[in-house]
Amino acid sequence: MQYSKLISILFVSLLTLSACGGSSSNGPVDTDSDGVEDTLDAFPNDASETKDSDNDGVGDNSDAFPNDASETLDSDEDGVGDNTDVFPNDASETIDTDEDGVGDNADAFPIDASETLDTDEDGVGDNADAFPNDASETLDTDEDGVGDNTDAFPNDPTKTVTACIAEGTEVNFEALESENCELLSQYNLFSDSTNPTTGVNGNKSLPYDLSMPLFTDYATKYRFVVLPEDKSATYNENEVMDLPVGSVLIKTFSLPSNTSMRGFANEKLIETRLLIHRESGWTALPYIWNAEGTEAEYKPRGKTEALSLTHNGSELEFSYVVPSDSQCKECHQLLDTDTDGKAISGSGKFWPIGPKARFLNYEISYNGEEKNQLIAWSEKNMLSGLPTELDTITTVPEYHDEDAASLNNSVWSEEYINTLARGYLDINCAHCHRPIGSANNYGLFLENNRELSTATGICKAPIAPPGNSSVEGTLLDIKPGDADNSFLYERITTEDAGLKMPKIGRSLVHTEGTELIKVWINLLDKDPFNQQACP
Repeated sequence: MQYSKLISILFVSLLTLSACGGSSSNGPVDTDSDGVEDTLDAFPNDASETKDSDNDGVGDNSDAFPNDASETLDSDEDGVGDNTDVFPNDASETIDTDEDGVGDNADAFPIDASETLDTDEDGVGDNADAFPNDASETLDTDEDGVGDNTDAFPNDPTKTVTACIAEGTEVNFEALESENCELLSQYNLFSDSTNPTTGVNGNKSLPYDLSMPLFTDYATKYRFVVLPEDKSATYNENEVMDLPVGSVLIKTFSLPSNTSMRGFANEKLIETRLLIHRESGWTALPYIWNAEGTEAEYKPRGKTEALSLTHNGSELEFSYVVPSDSQCKECHQLLDTDTDGKAISGSGKFWPIGPKARFLNYEISYNGEEKNQLIAWSEKNMLSGLPTELDTITTVPEYHDEDAASLNNSVWSEEYINTLARGYLDINCAHCHRPIGSANNYGLFLENNRELSTATGICKAPIAPPGNSSVEGTLLDIKPGDADNSFLYERITTEDAGLKMPKIGRSLVHTEGTELIKVWINLLDKDPFNQQACP
């Protein structure tokens, strides 16, 4: 009975505790009273948070990146977390690829730490751009304050303005002596810049011609010499006149449609070559005429053009070659000599070919008046030291294409034909084939004043002959009495690129010139030459 009373008292006590709000093992607990029981609440003591999806310790409500444990804040609200954002307080920037402190969006050169701005938007950063506010300029190589694009002399701080500006009627000697102008007209060499065959400017200027043709595909050649006002040339017995610095030799090549009707009105302007004597030496500038014949443009690399003409009733089609600067040097080369007069291998300088006394000592027309060219030069104070007696000057007679008809009709003596032939070889070949020429190593020397011998090719075997010769028997440069089997004659009559001579300067065969050489070779075994037959 006492045991029953104890049970009753315990029951009453439990009821009393329950009535006073005590814990019940069956009810959920929500400590922060946010409606999410503590067992489900990641933050049971924070009524503002319940979840932490990325388990980074920051509730989803406060976490700007609730699913990215590496980020919680986005201070500038640009969608990139502060931990990743190089510029967490600048909504316009997030990345700095080159780590120069300037964001990629604002950086004109985001992968170049040395540059950030390109004020003139020319693709060159302001730090490297000598002209950051001028899109047309970036460099000033000579540091003279003028950009390289504008500066006509980008490597010379003393000059900036180009001299290639033609003014008035004066020859532009400043440009001739210093610049390779883009256009021929910029030198102001002719009164009519579209007609380089007449009207040369300058008080010390004259046309000139050569008694013996220097053949170039039957082109007509218009030659002029121009000297500075205060200078003159000096007579030279054997070489080109000693022309002073500032001198210009002009040669225009004009192609007739028919060689029987020459003259500017019947011809197509092809090229004008300038040989200019500058302080640094002679230089060659090739200018090629446009299709309209109104202007010639500087083309240092030359040009090849398919052309045609009619000669002696036959139409000839060929490739006309304007030589490049480097090709010009192959012929216009004068080697230096040692104290014994022997050429020095590897030496040499660029030098003119044509205006030698022996080719100028004859009359041409000056405004309708016939006058010896050497005298004309002397009278205009363009030449000093001229011998008083012109007949003392070794002279090459005139030879023109129409003169070929006289070769086989007994009008000319053998001696005269010899003089003509030696003159032809002299002007067309000897500038290379002489001891101080570029072909001196072949041992074939063709100057007009050299006595006939093995050195001039008589019974001489050629050194390293090119191509496939069709000559019968032993290959010799000249077989007296047998032009058809002389290697020299074969080379000047072939159009085979591997055999032809000269290598530069012609595509066609000069029929009238080669006929002169043929007649001459066939006379060499006869009186008065009596060259012995080759063994």
